[in-house]
Amino acid sequence: MRIEDRETAVEILESLLRYYVQGTGRLEEPEVRQLLQQTSTGDPIMQTFIDRYIEQGREQGIEQGIEQGRAQGREQGRQQGEAAVLLRLIERKFGTPSEAVRERVLSADAETLLNWSERILTAESVDVLLH
Repeated sequence: MRIEDRETAVEILESLLRYYVQGTGRLEEPEVRQLLQQTSTGDPIMQTFIDRYIEQGREQGIEQGIEQGRAQGREQGRQQGEAAVLLRLIERKFGTPSEAVRERVLSADAETLLNWSERILTAESVDVLLH
């Protein structure tokens, strides 16, 4: 099928892209319109759209990955800090912790560390604390 009128071709393409976008949810309609408006009249419109769509998706994926990495890094840093404080409290209250206790504390999740940190106030031994 060959469409001679460029405006008609753009309208048809826009309708098809809108249908695709609504069906996949990968781009919002305003983004599609913006991509179409950025397409120069000399470029093959579909290839230009696809190239920009792929690039935009790649950039969004990279940004999401960076933010996820930052969040994981913050969480890991917070967890390591909590573990370090608990190990110091264990040392002050019960003496130098064994390597097994250190490993257990360092590998514990944030919720467990919080529970142990509260329990250290009343625990009579490291065994009672960690069980």
